[in-house]
Amino acid sequence: MDARDEPMTRLARRLETVLESALADSVSWTVTTDGPVVARLPDREFAFERNDSLDGYRWTVVLRADGAVVSKFGPFETVDGVVEQVESLVHSEVRYTVCCDG
Repeated sequence: MDARDEPMTRLARRLETVLESALADSVSWTVTTDGPVVARLPDREFAFERNDSLDGYRWTVVLRADGAVVSKFGPFETVDGVVEQVESLVHSEVRYTVCCDG
């Protein structure tokens, strides 16, 4: 495993632990790592983008429903921050925001 993969692997493991605890067999879910890390629930998915910079990396959590981006959260500096955000969103209602430019 490449050293750059380690944070992604750690993120996937932490997500699995949090989802197992938060959902307790009430909802099916998966965490995939064959590309970007993605956590899928029946009504939503969370995709995780990692942006590298000179002072480390930052995470963005992308919430999608029905294939469309609903919200983005971040940037987060730690895996813990990312996982806490997902934990707060697992049971929240997914709402679309409609906006126009005038």
